[in-house]
Amino acid sequence: MNFDECHRIIKKGDVVSLRHAIDSGNIDPNLRNQFSWTLLMLAALEGNTSIGELLLERGASVNALNNFGETAMSLAAHKGHVSFVRMVLEAGASPDVRPHGHSLEDWLKSTTGLRPAKIDSILQIVKATRRERKSID
Repeated sequence: MNFDECHRIIKKGDVVSLRHAIDSGNIDPNLRNQFSWTLLMLAALEGNTSIGELLLERGASVNALNNFGETAMSLAAHKGHVSFVRMVLEAGASPDVRPHGHSLEDWLKSTTGLRPAKIDSILQIVKATRRERKSID
């Protein structure tokens, strides 16, 4: 199974087919396309936490970067998928990402078109994660 076929499965939200393909060895949960996009990044764009959880359980890298410096967390944030952002942060995603060479805050505020309240709620989750992790260190 190639990346485009997996993309269609993720777009449809077909967790069962994706689970079968991974468990049968037909795809690697860290499969990438020519721009270094991962399956977890595609799930992030859709905001599909069920698929995201499956990929993470099967070994998908939570901090993989694509050629643009984006991660699954930054892409979910860009789309306003709060639940997905929370899920990947809880799974260990770095809150310190620099998509397209910008701070997450600047990138979200200048490119998303999301309501300011939505951006603020996402940034609050990211900042809380930073604080929690610093207090543990």
